[in-house]
Amino acid sequence: MKDQQLIKETKLYTRWALGLSLALIVIWPGIMFLTGYVYSLNFFKGWVCLAFVWLAVAALFITIRPMIELYKEYKK
Repeated sequence: MKDQQLIKETKLYTRWALGLSLALIVIWPGIMFLTGYVYSLNFFKGWVCLAFVWLAVAALFITIRPMIELYKEYKK
């Protein structure tokens, strides 16, 4: 890849990562806190499961994406 393209994609992915992190960690729970929502045990379990699913998907993406890029590079 060219250096300019890497810099451009790095900025894009950094913005997405920061935006999603802010939305999922601060804004979404913050709205529920400000409305006085009471977290039940089932809701908390669901929230924890959602976090683990998010972690698993991110780990798979981080692992598989470079392999796909390497395959595309060798294919050329």
